[in-house]
Amino acid sequence: MKRLTAVAGIGALAVAGAAVPTYASAPGWSDGPSVGAGYTGNHGVILGPNNQKYMCAADGDGLSAAAPSVTSTDMSEAKPVNSLRAATFVGHYYQQLGGTRAYGITDATTLGRIAWVASNAETSDGVRAAAYQIGLIRVAGTFEHSIYQLQEQGRLSDGNAQLGNAVQMSKNVFARAVEEAGPYNVAPKLELAKSGSEGSITNIGATAQSGKWMSGYSYTLQLSGPAVFESNQGKSLSGTTSQSAQNVKIKTTGAGEVSVKLVVKDLPTAKPWVTTGNVTSHGKTVRGQNLVVLGKKAPVEGTAKANKENTEFAPSISTQVKAKKVAKGSGLVDTVTAKADNWAKIPGSDKYVPVKATVDVYGPFNSPVAQTNDGKAFAGKKIGSYDVTFNGPGTLDTADTVKAPSEGFYFFQARVEKSAQGQYKEYVKNYTSPFFETSETTVAPWTPSIKTKASQVDLGGGKVGVQDLVNVSGFPEDHGSFQGVGDWKADSKTISHSIYFFPEGTKITEGATKNMKPLGTVETPAKNGTYTIDANKFAVDWNLGVGTYVIVSTYQGDSRSSAIRTSELDTNEHVKPTFGKVTTVASTENGGKQLVAGDKIRDNVKLEGSFPSGAYTEVKLYSWGKDKAPKCESAIWTSKRIEHSDKAGEYKTDYYTTDANAQVTYGFVETTYDKNGKVLSAGKCGESSETLTSVVEKPGKPGKPTTPAPAPTPTPKATPKPNKPELANTGAAVLGLGAVAGGLLLAGVAAVVVRRRRKDA
Repeated sequence: MKRLTAVAGIGALAVAGAAVPTYASAPGWSDGPSVGAGYTGNHGVILGPNNQKYMCAADGDGLSAAAPSVTSTDMSEAKPVNSLRAATFVGHYYQQLGGTRAYGITDATTLGRIAWVASNAETSDGVRAAAYQIGLIRVAGTFEHSIYQLQEQGRLSDGNAQLGNAVQMSKNVFARAVEEAGPYNVAPKLELAKSGSEGSITNIGATAQSGKWMSGYSYTLQLSGPAVFESNQGKSLSGTTSQSAQNVKIKTTGAGEVSVKLVVKDLPTAKPWVTTGNVTSHGKTVRGQNLVVLGKKAPVEGTAKANKENTEFAPSISTQVKAKKVAKGSGLVDTVTAKADNWAKIPGSDKYVPVKATVDVYGPFNSPVAQTNDGKAFAGKKIGSYDVTFNGPGTLDTADTVKAPSEGFYFFQARVEKSAQGQYKEYVKNYTSPFFETSETTVAPWTPSIKTKASQVDLGGGKVGVQDLVNVSGFPEDHGSFQGVGDWKADSKTISHSIYFFPEGTKITEGATKNMKPLGTVETPAKNGTYTIDANKFAVDWNLGVGTYVIVSTYQGDSRSSAIRTSELDTNEHVKPTFGKVTTVASTENGGKQLVAGDKIRDNVKLEGSFPSGAYTEVKLYSWGKDKAPKCESAIWTSKRIEHSDKAGEYKTDYYTTDANAQVTYGFVETTYDKNGKVLSAGKCGESSETLTSVVEKPGKPGKPTTPAPAPTPTPKATPKPNKPELANTGAAVLGLGAVAGGLLLAGVAAVVVRRRRKDA
């Protein structure tokens, strides 16, 4: 119910007979489903912050937080209470009803009934909501001398049919609360047979304070100690309460204390949850109406214990695989341990009763699953069994006759069957270990294969890279999907491919890259398939000079597959970058067939293909005696640097004037550098295309007479091609050496040798 504006102390309507003023309720508070009755306000649900539903806690002289005149509230967080102040609601009928009557409620019975009404309140429509509000007022003892009694008597001028219906329905709410309210009693009973394994749990359910069994509530039973439920052989059982006590059967599995806990869920609370506080109306702060939270539920539990004497025993079988990993085709061996605190002895003897255990082997599986007691899903995967017999507590290994036929996971599952114990079966109880226990699971791991082929790819602009074609096989087809379970780790997702550089002359050995920093690393999926690592990912660094790029692939392994690392010695993963082509030819200034001492000579350098930015060529000139072996120790002349950078083309050195008085052999030697001055390639001393031998003409000696040649037939002159200018000094890198045989050039031009250059990284 919601009071409007009242005079403090008497609960009288301040504006009796006037029209009800219109206000906005305090923020977060409003009327829910309810019945309005004039100046008596609304009767039913009050909505608070976050749409929490409340009702008046039989507090007839407090001002509701949802009253139209209330502009702000300061209500506390709801909590269960052990006492409650109640007051009749008289509204502006105080003359007829004799004023408000207030008193305290402290007895658990009344508080339990108030809590029951609040917990079970039906609020689907206004009349039902009002019926539960009035029912709560009835159980609180504030119905008499209230406006609701006037309505029942037909003397409420603000009354109406809906409020009248709600008053009538509230009688049933009151009756049900008396019959079904808490505090509730949950008291299971545990009974165990003195001999054998039979037992039972009785008195399952919950009773109200009236003694009525509460039906339709979910419950759980949880066993502790040496016992299981007969119906599911487990430790827990769920059900629904009925109109009378229920019973279930259990079986003991050994000696010792057995206990059971019964939890009945979602019962009405035994105490009402109430919020209290102050409200501000017309600028004054006054006590706010006590409100009870609707829909509160709570579990109620009870326990029972009993002791089982030692009559028969169930050996505890623990198993551990001999090896967590085995090779395909190997024997699968399990280590089995049997123990029991009360291992029986053969009557009249000091010898233990023998126990036969069977260990079944299941597999292969692509991946392990969580441990389970239900083995139906694995029935078709059993590949063999072992029998082991224990003559008392101890540990035994199975044989190794059951083999792992392929890669995959295998698990052992142990069982002791009473029927298999022969004459001593009366002493032994059945035992079954879980399926797919982590300690009982082994794996014949998949061994992946990583086959690769690296090659050089031209990226343009003087750049090249190393492309790697990766073929992966040997993984389980679903590799990458296993998320891990227990001690078994999830699948590793990637394979790493790292590229390293070995300078020319460095010996490449197995494991040489383990302490090297890679130039780059790329990952591909750890799944079967073919993958291409783009050459842009492994760009060649020409500044490193001549050498070999080596790619090493590494897979760290996981619970299902073995780790693998490819070898540095795999030549399929070696790339020696090659770069362009260089042709060098020595020539005389006059182009004659013979070098006359004193003539000018130079070297011609032709670059074809791609070259790194910043590369340059330098030519040195050496001389030695005619018909002597080539000797290039001290250069007699060094050309200006030919700075060709990454531009192919034909380049010429400046001229050198030979000694007019000496008959010697001259030899050019070309050397190409990167921009940092590192030697990328060098010509050989005495190459035929790079040597010219001078001849000294004797003074006054006539030349050989010749027959004059006929006058040439005139032909149109071709436009001469301009010579390339000599270039300025900057640098670049040309790698590798090779030779191409050449023939003699016209008019004194030496033979041409093409040297293949190897790329630097």
